Amino acid sequence: MNAPVVNGATTPATTPATSAPVVRPDRPKLPEGAEYQADGSVKVTLLYPVEQKSSVNGTVQTDLVSTIVLNRLKGRGITEMLNAEGEGNRILAMLEASAGMTGPKADALLGEMDGEDFLTLSQVASTFLKSGAKTGR
Repeated sequence: MNAPVVNGATTPATTPATSAPVVRPDRPKLPEGAEYQADGSVKVTLLYPVEQKSSVNGTVQTDLVSTIVLNRLKGRGITEMLNAEGEGNRILAMLEASAGMTGPKADALLGEMDGEDFLTLSQVASTFLKSGAKTGR
């Protein structure tokens, strides 16, 4: 079995102490399966991991994505989110910006993701917006 992949990078079997979950009362409550990390990011464990295929030097590799780390949104990500047409595309842009994912690999991962996991990710990413603001108009 391949090592777990987070945001396209293989992760070690052990988690360093610096990324241990952090509890702070000033942060919004997260859904089950999501936990704050020491750096303020949120690690989300997918209920239904996604197989992602890639080609390296002509060899097809399959990685199992079981967790995704979401970070606070930056100005460019907010701009891309607000410029997207339609609510679904705004949510997709928000998730890509928060997870630091781009291009066809991000489209494939989020496109194949179970709906419940997708909605959990969007709920977590919206906590980075003031008062958990919605992405619609």
